Amino acid sequence: MTLEFGKTIDEDVVEQILSTLPPKSLKRFQCVSNRWHALITTPRFVAKHLSISRHNNLSTSVLMKRKVHEDTNSDETQEFFSFLHFRNDEDNDVDGVHDEHSFLSSIQEFHIPFSTGVKTWAEALIIIGHCNGIICLAQAVSGEVIICNPAIHEYKLLPPSPYLPDSDWPYSAIFRFRDGLGFGYDPNFNEYKIVNIGFPAPELSTPDGYNIYNPPKAAVYTLGTDAWRKIKTDTLETETTILWPQIFQMHFKDMCFWLAPEQHKELDVLDEDEEQFIREVIVMFDTGDELFHNIMLPDEFDYPSKNYFVPNLLVWKDSVALLGIQISQFSSYGIWVIDEFGGHNGGAWTKHITFELPVEPLIFWKSDRVLLNDPNDTDYRGLILDYNLDTKKLKNLPVQSERSDSSAIVYVSSIVSVLGGSKPKNKDNSTPNAEFSVFEYPSPLVSHYMVDKKTYSYSMWAIPSDDASLRIKKVMEGLRTEFGGPEIDPHIAVVGSIRMKHEDMLNKFRSLQSDVISSYKAKVNQVVTRSSYFQCISLLIHSSFEVSPELYFATGVSGGRFHFCNEVRPHLSLLYGYLTEEERKKAQEKVSYLDEGLSSLSFFITRLALYKIDYKDRSLKSWEKIADYPLQFE
Repeated sequence: MTLEFGKTIDEDVVEQILSTLPPKSLKRFQCVSNRWHALITTPRFVAKHLSISRHNNLSTSVLMKRKVHEDTNSDETQEFFSFLHFRNDEDNDVDGVHDEHSFLSSIQEFHIPFSTGVKTWAEALIIIGHCNGIICLAQAVSGEVIICNPAIHEYKLLPPSPYLPDSDWPYSAIFRFRDGLGFGYDPNFNEYKIVNIGFPAPELSTPDGYNIYNPPKAAVYTLGTDAWRKIKTDTLETETTILWPQIFQMHFKDMCFWLAPEQHKELDVLDEDEEQFIREVIVMFDTGDELFHNIMLPDEFDYPSKNYFVPNLLVWKDSVALLGIQISQFSSYGIWVIDEFGGHNGGAWTKHITFELPVEPLIFWKSDRVLLNDPNDTDYRGLILDYNLDTKKLKNLPVQSERSDSSAIVYVSSIVSVLGGSKPKNKDNSTPNAEFSVFEYPSPLVSHYMVDKKTYSYSMWAIPSDDASLRIKKVMEGLRTEFGGPEIDPHIAVVGSIRMKHEDMLNKFRSLQSDVISSYKAKVNQVVTRSSYFQCISLLIHSSFEVSPELYFATGVSGGRFHFCNEVRPHLSLLYGYLTEEERKKAQEKVSYLDEGLSSLSFFITRLALYKIDYKDRSLKSWEKIADYPLQFE
C-alpha cells in the first residue's frame, strides 16, 4: 500500500490493522479497493478477525431477548433483541464521579427481518444458541429456524427438515419444536451445523394401562450444503430407557450440550405422575463424528442424596460447568466444573464456589458477574440487574424485560457469513481443516475424552431356566437368519440403566440375595413389536400382581434397591434391530410360525445376573456379566 510522501505500509501491517476493526467498519472498507475486498473476504482473514474478537479482554457483549408490555392493560408485548456492551475494567469512576452505569458502555437494538414486533407466546422468536458471531433462532410454534450474523446484517431462513416425526405430538407445540434444536461448529471441516431432535408421538393409555414412549429421531443441517441429513440416535436409548434432550444449553469447543431427563420407555399410567423421570443427565453431540454421548450429573443432583437441581449449564473459566440451585433454599447457588470425562458416571465433577443471589440469574457474562432478572412479584420484577459475586454489589441497569420469556447469550462479533461465502478447496475439492478452522482449541478436545473413554451403565437381568432358554434361542436364531441383528442371551431386564459406582452397585446386587431368594414364574402375555432397537420384537411378560405376584415382588424390590421409583415393564427381547413397520409385522408373524406356543409360554426365572453394558456396542461383544446368583426352587 502506497501513501503520500512516498511512504508505504507493508501488506501484513494493513492486514493486522484491519483484523482489529469492528465488522461494521470492515463492511465499509471492502468498498475501498478490490484488493481490500479480496483480503477481507478470505477465510484466513475471517478466522484471524474472529480469533482477535474472541480474545478481546477489554469488553464483553451480551445479546438479550427482552419482552416488554406495550400497555399495562393488555397482554400484547413488544419483543426486542438488544446488545448490551460492557467494559471489562472495574473502574466505574468517570472524571472522578461515580457512575453505576459506566461499565455498561452502550445498548444497541437490532431488528430481525423475520420478526414482526408485537408477539404472542406462540409467535415469539427464541434464541437457540450462538457460535462465532452466528446466532440460531427458532419460532416457537412453526419451528422455522433462522441463522443470522447481526454484525454484518446477514440472515438466512433454513429449509424444513424432512426427517423428523410428524407433528401429532399431544403436548404443547413450543415443547415439540424448540427443545431438540442445537447449534454448533465442526472445526474439522469448517462447517456450522444445526441439530434437530424430534420426539415421535407416544402411544398413550394402551388397553392394558401403559404409556409407550418411542426413542427420539434426529437430523443435522450443514450450512455449506444447505441441506438436512438423517443421523443416528442409538446412544439416546438403553434396554429400558430413553433420553429426552431438552432445551439446548450451549456450544463449547466442538460439542453441543443439552440437559436431558431419562425415563422408562413404558410407564404405568397410574405411576407416571408420581415419578416420570429416573434422573437428569447431560447429553452431548459431537459435531465432528455426529454422535451423541451422555454423562451423569454430580451426586448432589441425583437420588438418594439429591439436594440441588440444575437450571442451566454454562462455560465458566473456560470449562464446562453446572449452575445448581439448592432445593431447600432457592437463593443459594453453587457451580460445579467437570475435570475429566470418563469413569462410572461419565465425568468427574468438582464443586468450586457457593454463593447467594438476591433474585434469579439470567446469565454469567463474566466468571464473577451475573445478570439477574426476577420473574416473581417482587420489587425487582422487570428489572435487569448486574451482580458482582466478589463485592456483592447490585446495580440496576437502564433496561427492562419480563422474565417469563427473557434469555441472553454472551456474543462475539465476527464477519463469518451465513450466506454461503466462498470456502477454500484442496486439489481434491475437499474442504481443508486446521489451516482455516475458526476455532483455536487448547489440547485436548472435549470430544477426544468421549471417544477414548467408554461410559458404561449396568443392567440386572432375570435369566430363564435352561429348557426355556433353549426353546427361545431357536426362535431368536430363526429371526436373525432373516432379519439380521446380534446374538442375544435370553433375559428379562429387571432393572436397566443403573449408573453408580461399581462397588456400590455390586453391594446392592449382593444384598438382594436376602430378599429375592426363590425362583419365580414368568408368563408371556403376547408377542409385541416396537420402534425401539432393543424391543424390536419381544415377548411382553405379565407383570400384574394378580397374574404374577412373585415377579411383581421381585421387580419392585430390585428397582427400589437401585433407587428406581417405577418398575421396568418386563420384556424378553427376541430380536434387536431397526426394522420398518412392515418388517416388524412380518417378524411378528414368523415368531408364531417358528413356535406357535411361545405367545403363551410360562417359564421359571432361575438366576439373577448383573451385566456391564456399553450401549454404543450394538454387536454386544463387550457386554460383560460381572455377578450372578442362583434362585432356589421351593
